[in-house]
Amino acid sequence: MHRYKKGEYRDQFVIAYITDLDNCQSIIQWAEKFCNILQKGLILLYISDSKYNCISTSQAQQKLKTINEGLNLNYVHSYAALGGKTKEIINNLGDLLNGVMVVTQVSNDTSKTNPVSVNNLLNNFYTCRLAYFVFKKFDANNNFSDCVVTMNALKECKEKILWASYLGRFAHSITHIYYHRYADQYLQKQLNLNIGFLRKMFRKFNIETRNARSMDKYTALDVQASQYAAKNNCGICIFQTTKTKSIIELFTGLAERKVLKRMDNVPVLYLNQRDDLFVMCE
Repeated sequence: MHRYKKGEYRDQFVIAYITDLDNCQSIIQWAEKFCNILQKGLILLYISDSKYNCISTSQAQQKLKTINEGLNLNYVHSYAALGGKTKEIINNLGDLLNGVMVVTQVSNDTSKTNPVSVNNLLNNFYTCRLAYFVFKKFDANNNFSDCVVTMNALKECKEKILWASYLGRFAHSITHIYYHRYADQYLQKQLNLNIGFLRKMFRKFNIETRNARSMDKYTALDVQASQYAAKNNCGICIFQTTKTKSIIELFTGLAERKVLKRMDNVPVLYLNQRDDLFVMCE
């Protein structure tokens, strides 16, 4: 890994997870957007895993060095080629590389040797402790001016709210609150508390919000929100992955799988549900 010069170090980094070193410009461009928004450094990451068709760490190191030297950025940028199991490395990126988020590209290729096919990506990132941004193609005009965040009764919604607030504060995004009402009074009360928390925080930072209430209680909320985002030219969705599969999901499939398979122009920032809350230092 590149050694930092004195005064060059930044405490946290956006990590561009690259699986094809000959075709990685889109990943780097998206990562650069987040570096500029969040004022963080950039690390180019390649994982050499025997499970996939990967080159050696030494080969990857040389290619990453060349790519890194060709970047014309006004903040610190570095690279790392790590060997081992992809899932374990991704799970530890916060500690290994001081990462705040990961940027990667999902592929339509269903091959078992492709680390970012829908199935492999979800498996490799299932325990990731960082937010991870997933896209299919780069859009230079997408500045995240409109952000869609799904709200439900889960306590883990707080982290989605935090990330939506980062985009509202630093990218001046308008936040679309996508939700549906519950028949159960307790769940509806929890939803109201979550939305109330969001509005209270966003008023403090003068972030504009819009309500988007769904009347469809059968289609997964994230799937609906992804469709809503595409129809309304929104730049990003913020979703959480499924922590515990319900009986219905065992048969119909996970919402995130459906979103990734149908994803077109609207990328998604995913957060895994967990007990602790990640708060990015600023």
